[in-house]
Amino acid sequence: MWRRLLLVGMLGRSAWAGPTGLTQIPTADLVPYHQLQVMLQNGNTDIRGDNSLFHEPEPEPQAEAGLPWNAEGGLDLAPEDGPEDYRPIVNVKWRALDEGYRWPAVALGAEQLGVGFQPTTFLVVTRTLNYQQVQYQKFRAHHRNIKLRGFRVHAGTMETSNVWRGFVGTDLELSDHFVFYGDWISGARNSVSLGGVLVIDRANSITAAALRANDTDRVTGVVVMLTHTFDW
Repeated sequence: MWRRLLLVGMLGRSAWAGPTGLTQIPTADLVPYHQLQVMLQNGNTDIRGDNSLFHEPEPEPQAEAGLPWNAEGGLDLAPEDGPEDYRPIVNVKWRALDEGYRWPAVALGAEQLGVGFQPTTFLVVTRTLNYQQVQYQKFRAHHRNIKLRGFRVHAGTMETSNVWRGFVGTDLELSDHFVFYGDWISGARNSVSLGGVLVIDRANSITAAALRANDTDRVTGVVVMLTHTFDW
């Protein structure tokens, strides 16, 4: 799914991108059953100083699989203490309510399940603003990239180490090849992000975004992620 919420933006080294999330926040989306998403992103998002991504990019491989019973699960290899110390972390998500014409989708999940990491749990609500239009295009779904989902908004809450944070975000499908991303997590050490997804074809996309920590007035980091889809 993504880089797993060390409260995003903390020390400029955390970002949470993935096939079923925005740059930082989760959504109620799931990887379809019988699909596997593999990703590679920069685990270090900092752009300043000797420990910036230009000196220590910390490439982070990630994988996310669609599971039965409205669920997905993933495995990341993430740096715990430094670029030489990678450890596996697991994530799971279950969609408790599918979106309908009159109600949003609702999902629950747990992230950073691994030795040396602080677990994170979350609840997220996703609503498609042009839901009827997207439903008319469902016959095209098997020809479209997973990130092409219409005009949507997301909101929810997450908890790490007994600290609760709120978050909001949006993704806007501007064309068949570009999706705008914007999201925000509350808290001084967290961030707002702006960016988007370049959709190459059904199986491949590139996500890029700039981060600005809530307690600063400048860009503090960048995220770049490559995503590929396999069917199984």
